[in-house]
Amino acid sequence: MKIRTLMSVVKSAFAGNGSVQPIATYPSAIVDSQGCEFGFEMYYHIGYAYHLHQQGLLEQTISCRDTKCFYWFSPRHQEKYERRGWVANYPSIAQTPHELPDVSRWDVPDFAAQYVNHVDFGFGLPLLLVFNKYNSEWGGPPVNYLSKEFLMQLAKWATGRMQVVYFRPTAKIIADDSEVFNLGEKSELTELGVIMAESLHDDYSHLSFNEFQLCLLSQSKLRITVQGGAAYLNALFPGQLALLHRKGAEKEAGTYEAFRKMNVDEVCVYDNESALFENICEGFVELGAA
Repeated sequence: MKIRTLMSVVKSAFAGNGSVQPIATYPSAIVDSQGCEFGFEMYYHIGYAYHLHQQGLLEQTISCRDTKCFYWFSPRHQEKYERRGWVANYPSIAQTPHELPDVSRWDVPDFAAQYVNHVDFGFGLPLLLVFNKYNSEWGGPPVNYLSKEFLMQLAKWATGRMQVVYFRPTAKIIADDSEVFNLGEKSELTELGVIMAESLHDDYSHLSFNEFQLCLLSQSKLRITVQGGAAYLNALFPGQLALLHRKGAEKEAGTYEAFRKMNVDEVCVYDNESALFENICEGFVELGAA
């Protein structure tokens, strides 16, 4: 699509709204997430906003509660939305979900450098972050999640090798349209020495929860996650990422290949837990000892 035509579409889509202000060859000088799904904001909006910032063109960013830490470079950030949900089109950045980012106007900021010295967590072992979810997906039951059995096996393996910090969404993150279920894993993981992220955050309550996540991610080279928003967040940081994907459009869309244009060093995608566990242990030990 030609730039002039694209800008006409953008103006028409947001006529009188003010959230889109085309400038030069860019769709807008204002980046508005519209309260879209978390992963897509990490994937599209931040990179576009940072590119505008580098060009001296960024005027404003608009997003959800607790997102200022993602846009530290923004001259004016507004936390407008209280809930996240599906948004089919992003006129302010001229992208749609699962489309590959336009790399000509997309630059990922160095989150690790920005947040690595904010907090000394004092871990004596290499830090292994595990991001899980157990919620409704596509109007049905949970699909992309790490089972309790897998988590117990991982926790026992990690004992004495790594400090595991475990994330599974709670009330501390902004709500979306999915129903969250109880996996019943947290008390037993705690007994095995795994630290619950929400409990650790209580010790650093001067940080917002998302800022706390960014500080932890900046200090970890070893991470496990599942398909969904946390996978996109993890791609913003260097290190090794093992990812469980059972269902979702990311594989067909080439999203995980695009992750390699972000800051993550290595992405290994698995469709079952057995393969994930069998293949990560040796590699994680080697990287953790480096």
